[in-house]
Amino acid sequence: MRPIHSVYRWQGEVRTGPEWLLTIKTAERRYTELERHIQANHPYETPEIVRLTIAGGSRQYLDWIDECVG
Repeated sequence: MRPIHSVYRWQGEVRTGPEWLLTIKTAERRYTELERHIQANHPYETPEIVRLTIAGGSRQYLDWIDECVG
C-alpha cells in the first residue's frame, strides 16, 4: 500500500500532500459508533468521513458482513 496524493483547501490555502485512504465496512446499525470513534481518535481536526449506502450486492456477502459486525 502507498499513500494517495491529496489536494485540499485548509485555512484559506490550497495544500497538497500524502494521505492514506482507508475503507471500513460495517453494518448500518454500527455506523454512528464507528463515526464517533474515528472523530475521537483521528489526528485531523476534520477527518474525511464519507458514508456510502450499499444499494445491492450478493446476499451471501451482505449476510456475511452483517454476521461479522454483530
